[in-house]
Amino acid sequence: MREPRKGAISRAAGIAEGVAAAMRRRQRSREPRVLLYDELGHPRLLSPESPQHDRILDICEELVSLTAPRRAEPEADEEVVEE
Repeated sequence: MREPRKGAISRAAGIAEGVAAAMRRRQRSREPRVLLYDELGHPRLLSPESPQHDRILDICEELVSLTAPRRAEPEADEEVVEE
């Protein structure tokens, strides 16, 4: 167990370290992950450093974009109303 910090500057440094650690955890949780499933259905997380990670992620993003509903483009003579 850590000893409590003494002094105002030391406590402020401790708070800053805690905030920085929280921001790193939050950023890590937002990164896309690639899960691969074997024939029995067991998942395996593909390492972000793996060369296949980026390729699989690109393919998945392309598949999602193909299935997303397309927004109708306004005709040239139509007026676009912003709300």
